[in-house]
Amino acid sequence: MRKVIITAALTGAGHGKEANPNLPEQPEEIIEQALQCRDAGAAIVHLHARDKSGNNSMSLDIFRKIHEGIKATSDLIVELSTGGGPTLPNEERIAPMLLKPEMASLNTFMMIMPVKGVETPFIYKRSEIEETARRARELGVKPAIAILNFTCLEEAENLIQKGLVDRPYVLDIGLNLPAQGTLRGTWQNLVALVERLPEGAVFNVAAGGEAELSLTTMGMLLGGNPRVGLEDNVYYAPGRLAKNNAELVARTARIARDLNLEIATPDETREILQLRR
Repeated sequence: MRKVIITAALTGAGHGKEANPNLPEQPEEIIEQALQCRDAGAAIVHLHARDKSGNNSMSLDIFRKIHEGIKATSDLIVELSTGGGPTLPNEERIAPMLLKPEMASLNTFMMIMPVKGVETPFIYKRSEIEETARRARELGVKPAIAILNFTCLEEAENLIQKGLVDRPYVLDIGLNLPAQGTLRGTWQNLVALVERLPEGAVFNVAAGGEAELSLTTMGMLLGGNPRVGLEDNVYYAPGRLAKNNAELVARTARIARDLNLEIATPDETREILQLRR
């Protein structure tokens, strides 16, 4: 049976406890929920950091505390965010890679996201995308390339053609985000993106809000891997908030088994993705 890799996106950089009081913000909460997700079937945790007020932070000290806490207590693969804020220089965005996590996100998009009611542009220039890929290779970090639309796929192809990323290429498809410049959460959009993926790619599927359950399930049927968590969706069912990230992971693991798929362990995932040892 094929093995699927479950990624848990625990926190995110946008909504907080006002959206779901069970969303982890502080390092101790994030570490605790990461371990719960491991028990539920996750192999990878995708992490953002928050300050004491619950705002997005790129503090290396906070990232270090979370990263070291998870690695000291589990075999989970840690994927740190390099998203940062819309005005940060690229060297500050990618600073979490200095902690040498096994994986890190690599953003490739241009979009406009509402931040506290203000339309805010998030722009990653090609030169910045390429520099992030170079630094990831130097540090032994496997980049997870964000694919929010077809332009992102072109940026991934550019990295591949220039030899800046290594097989297997990890591509993170994300749909149904509340942002201009992204794609709606439809099966047609998912299939169209999957059909365009480069040879040698391993792909994950995430979807915001109510689209998470259907599209992550469809992603598994198309040969991909699911990403779920409170970063992407705060509800377990319509009108019912998720109790924690592990509840979403456990449901995804159950669906995978019902589809006659095996759940990859962290070590099996390291082999599949050829992560550094």
